[in-house]
Amino acid sequence: MSRESLGGREKTIAAAMRAIDIWVAILLLTGQLTTGGVFISSGAIWFSLAGPIFGNVRAEGKSPGANMVLDGIDVITAFLLIIGQITNTGPWITSGRFNPVVSGPAFGNTNVPVPIKSTKINREAQAFFNDFAEKIMKREINKR
Repeated sequence: MSRESLGGREKTIAAAMRAIDIWVAILLLTGQLTTGGVFISSGAIWFSLAGPIFGNVRAEGKSPGANMVLDGIDVITAFLLIIGQITNTGPWITSGRFNPVVSGPAFGNTNVPVPIKSTKINREAQAFFNDFAEKIMKREINKR
């Protein structure tokens, strides 16, 4: 559905959802949020974001290299939110904690509508995250 065919209420909701995506990206880039969990199911990835702004502890690596990887994931996630290739899919609420969850076609979740139409960036990001999910699954299976 194109933005031109959206009614007033739908435009308001789409604008609010877009604003949430931008604010989540800002929180990721300022260190108030970081990836706190990764959900993998049916070839799709969802990132659960956590941080002090929502009453959680910010995840930190045990080495400078690990911190760089976490920061890199945050920057990539923020970039994908800004360019509209992933979006906030809802909250994850447990034990008094609130975590925004993000996903979209770039993470292999083609059922999530995103603000920006599918592009070459989206296909390349999807291929990257499909490989990422596959490697994680292999690592977890080999642990057992």
